[in-house]
Amino acid sequence: MSNYQQQLFVYCCRMLGNEQDAEDAVQEIFLKAFKSIASYKPSGGFNAWMYKISYHHCLNLAHRRRLFGKLVKFINRQSTVESAEQSYERNSFSEPLSRALDSLEYVERNLLILNVFHEKTYSEIGVIIGKSPESVRKKLTRVRKKVKLMLNKRQEEEKWGHSPLIQTKS
Repeated sequence: MSNYQQQLFVYCCRMLGNEQDAEDAVQEIFLKAFKSIASYKPSGGFNAWMYKISYHHCLNLAHRRRLFGKLVKFINRQSTVESAEQSYERNSFSEPLSRALDSLEYVERNLLILNVFHEKTYSEIGVIIGKSPESVRKKLTRVRKKVKLMLNKRQEEEKWGHSPLIQTKS
């Protein structure tokens, strides 16, 4: 446990956007791992197996959070407050990067987090999400291009929005 607790906590914190949720998630992940240790196959590596459990656990929590948000929105018929995940990402990254990450699908964001922040290889990510390394490489390439386009678009908007040629009369 001590070998994986901190790295899984950081991963869950980035995925869930909340330290308390991440702490709870790590405990539940270790419990799930303990209960299903008999199903572990050494072919993919223990590290990848733990991340796979973490990935699916966080995905389920995010799905429940999304459903709960829809339910609250339906009941209140008004927009919901910023989620803990959105707040965490907004405070952890630059504003343009945070907006770009917010606009990504959950699975796309997960791929970037695993690859960039946790330095997982395409093979390791493939084991975690159940895809081939080549599929992971292609998806990550598309996600990087998508983020780059969003960041470039944002830069252009800021450039033109703050241009001295575009002035409004007071």
